[in-house]
Amino acid sequence: MLKLYTWTTPNGRKVSIALEELGLDYEVIPVNTGEREQFSDAFLAINPNHKIPAIEDKGQAIWESGAILLHLAEKYDPEGRILSKEPRKRMEAIQYAFFQTGGVGPNLGRLGAALRKEGEKNQEMLEIFGGEMDRLCGVIDRVLENGDRDYLAGEYSIGDIMHFPWLRIAQGIGADWVISRPRLVGWLDRIAARPAVERGMAIPAQ
Repeated sequence: MLKLYTWTTPNGRKVSIALEELGLDYEVIPVNTGEREQFSDAFLAINPNHKIPAIEDKGQAIWESGAILLHLAEKYDPEGRILSKEPRKRMEAIQYAFFQTGGVGPNLGRLGAALRKEGEKNQEMLEIFGGEMDRLCGVIDRVLENGDRDYLAGEYSIGDIMHFPWLRIAQGIGADWVISRPRLVGWLDRIAARPAVERGMAIPAQ
């Protein structure tokens, strides 16, 4: 059985959503990052980069959320439920997955860290990362406008899964660069309505 090492973070929930979409059996192994369990010898043997998520699949350890989703799609998705088998659509979905790991994830993570900082906030950092998130959400909005798409690659894919847990948080706190864009809000709401997404977002149970 697949083993999922995860915690209640956007990156962890990308993988639980994908596993639920594919209907796979898996064991959840919580790694409490608040208690610094990601630095334990046992977890470092799985991921030397000491970050969740990670999976074990028949003795193979895989880490980095994008790599994990690509692995699951290639090995366990013969019907193309989260990654199309048609070459152009497949590459488009992978493109948006990389867009998330290279843009939305790092910038939103840094913005969140700046907002959580105790005491006086660094206004320059808030402006830099907030401005970049506004730009990146504008890119997503233009993609969704292209052909009036329901999802980034036209059909639901790992590209949508990669973005959802991150931008759903921003939507929930009322970030203007999300809620001021109706197409983007509609896209997030469509993803949220999927039963597998609801299940995946509840893992690990708290």
